[in-house]
Amino acid sequence: MNYILCHKDIPVLRFSTEDEEISEVSEIISREHLPIGISPDNEKGKTLKSQFRSWWKSRSIPASRQNLDTALEQLGNVTTDYLIEKSYGLSLSDHYWAKPLKSSLSWKDVNFFQNNFSDDVGKALFGVLNSDSADTLNLVSPDNTTNGWLKKKWIINNGERILLKAGSLWQQEPFNEVLASEICGRLGIEHVEYKIIKNDGTFYSSFPDFVSPQTELVPAWHIVNTLKKNNSTSNFNHLINCCREFGFKDTEKLKQGICRMLTVDFIIANTDRHYNNFGFLRNPDTLEWIGLAPVFDSGTSMFHDEILYNLKNPYLRESLKIKAKPFAPNQKEQMKRIPFKEYCSDLDFGRLEGVSEFFGKLISQNPYIEPERAEILCKTLDSRIKETERLFEN
Repeated sequence: MNYILCHKDIPVLRFSTEDEEISEVSEIISREHLPIGISPDNEKGKTLKSQFRSWWKSRSIPASRQNLDTALEQLGNVTTDYLIEKSYGLSLSDHYWAKPLKSSLSWKDVNFFQNNFSDDVGKALFGVLNSDSADTLNLVSPDNTTNGWLKKKWIINNGERILLKAGSLWQQEPFNEVLASEICGRLGIEHVEYKIIKNDGTFYSSFPDFVSPQTELVPAWHIVNTLKKNNSTSNFNHLINCCREFGFKDTEKLKQGICRMLTVDFIIANTDRHYNNFGFLRNPDTLEWIGLAPVFDSGTSMFHDEILYNLKNPYLRESLKIKAKPFAPNQKEQMKRIPFKEYCSDLDFGRLEGVSEFFGKLISQNPYIEPERAEILCKTLDSRIKETERLFEN
């Protein structure tokens, strides 16, 4: 099958697929509008086909997604590669899509920001699809291009695109998202506002799409991996250098935003702030950078997957023992590697007074979190706020 990758209605490159895999990239039409991270002059020596195949693959549902095998079987024994091609590679995070070569379709005809979409894929991923025949299903959905391992799906509520995301064993992640929103709000840090909804005994985090027809999200992963890193350059400075190379004008503001995000991560012990869990917004029409995206995806925090026996051990709750990403292996070391004092000195941690009580009341709604676990979590949150304050004092 032959396609033109388009950025809205701008043709970007011609490519072909065979057996649902990228088989050829035949022509660059608009070098300016190539997805960030794809370049014919790649510093690491990767071919254009290899780069585009990786970028395209990164848009599909990962193999680690909860309930994926069952969902694919219900949808007609399809593959994730089939799903992404079926929906033209469309996403609710950016404005790239695969236009069939001889098609008369335009961006306004197909994009998910302005057009309705089926919830069949979402229902299958959530294990609630009721259908006697896969032939009657509509597989055109933004759920085909959502990443991450937890169950999630897009819905439309009063015209607004909303992402629902489940939790894991104790369903704590949705509550952690709300906690992160509360902390960011109190500290004046730009963030996505999360809410909790409950359906059939399962808790989900819920938030509106922060991308619009006038903006798009570029994950930090696509930026940080395009240039070779000098061994003498820190990971933090390498990311900033890459942003500067891509034309960011206000890198000081970027530094501030990243340091603030990671300070919140330190407080809530977020272990999974990898390069795909934060990113940058740009204007898809002018290609001008807007800045750091609001803080999102903070659920893998507050010891969400730690069993109670381990949680009782204060040694395992020390910052040196808590994993961190993306600049260091643990929370204590990560704070040493970022200039947080320079860019976060105006944060008023006094505004966090009572936030542990807020969290305690919040998680009391969750019957999967026993009282002893909740008590330890709230006390730990208090102690981490105090530890954060001491970091700024020393």
